Amino acid sequence: MQIKSKAYAFVITSLFTGSLMPIMLYFSASTDIFEFFMVTYLIAIGFATALVLKTRKVDVVVSYLKDWKKLGIIAMIGLLSYIPIEYAIAYAEHFVSASLATVVFRTNPLLMLLLLPIVLRERLSKYQIAALLLAFFGLYIAITGGNLYSLWGNADINIVIFLILAALAYAFSSVMAKKHVFDIDASILLFNVVMFAFSAVMFAATGAHFSSISPMVMLAMFYVGVANNIVGFYTYFYGFRILKATVVTNIFFLSPFITILFAHLILGEAVHLYYIAIALLVSAGMMIQRLDKHGGTYQPSSSSRFTIFDVTGAFANTGEMAISKAIDNGSRVFAVKLEGRHRKRLDELMTEGRHLNVYTGENPQISGETTFCRDIIGASPDDHLVLKVGDSRSNEEFFSDLSSRIGY
Repeated sequence: MQIKSKAYAFVITSLFTGSLMPIMLYFSASTDIFEFFMVTYLIAIGFATALVLKTRKVDVVVSYLKDWKKLGIIAMIGLLSYIPIEYAIAYAEHFVSASLATVVFRTNPLLMLLLLPIVLRERLSKYQIAALLLAFFGLYIAITGGNLYSLWGNADINIVIFLILAALAYAFSSVMAKKHVFDIDASILLFNVVMFAFSAVMFAATGAHFSSISPMVMLAMFYVGVANNIVGFYTYFYGFRILKATVVTNIFFLSPFITILFAHLILGEAVHLYYIAIALLVSAGMMIQRLDKHGGTYQPSSSSRFTIFDVTGAFANTGEMAISKAIDNGSRVFAVKLEGRHRKRLDELMTEGRHLNVYTGENPQISGETTFCRDIIGASPDDHLVLKVGDSRSNEEFFSDLSSRIGY
């Protein structure tokens, strides 16, 4: 399967596993929340360990355990991913419906737009700003409980604000996962180990009172532990790492509607009109991004004649071992496109030795990745793709020098 097709398939899989998760979390209400998740993460650890053994990534896990900096970042991403989407929603469902909890939390793809310029130095387009404004209006409706003229009249305002903060935390963890490209198999295992430790400590601190687990609660534990914590997170991080953030949000616009439908059919929840209004506003914001052509490009620290794209995710966990290893050591992969008339000068520069990190789309060693990268940057058949592997600063300097050498 091609990289792009696989990424789309994975994101869609994550969409459906995540949409059903709030329904399954509803059944956790009959047990202690820390006991529920402690068992859930223990189940997930077993499946994640099997995944690591199957993919022969034990050495990667060991290397992360020995590197305190990487381990700390992985632990932070895990805590800021799993706690908001699981603990926060499970807690909120004690007070509000699964539908309301979902439509508020699923603003997180648009809230990521606040963080992209800061963390990934990506440009925001006018379409992305418009999408963000629609998301904020949807959140305002949620805060007011559907009564636009009474900001503090909603009895559930504290829970709604709590969910907004959880959505923002999840958005931050997603952006950090895109910036720090760790091996997904190893990371999934470590995420669940960290969360098991957190849950076990909290369970012990709150009295460690075990309760009887009904078959429905056990089913919910297995669903959250396997379908969401393994399958859902694996497919989400794989797709999000490779595709533009705007592409992923365009797919996730369906999530609130799917959860609302499941909540109505399975839990018998009433569908309030303002739930639909919030979901429609968020969905409209996500769909507006389909018009975006310039958002998601890299914002260099100085002026650049090139439009630069950060395509690091396209080379993570791929067969191009040299680039993949460089990424694992902290390098980024930047790309620009050049018109065909620059081919002769590019060939001259590639033979000088100084520019060995220049590639064109005809390089057979990275043909699969470059095909996908050409699609990302909108290169025509006559355009050339130029890649640079290194830290962000050296990549910027490279393209600045390249532009002057070819007279761009």
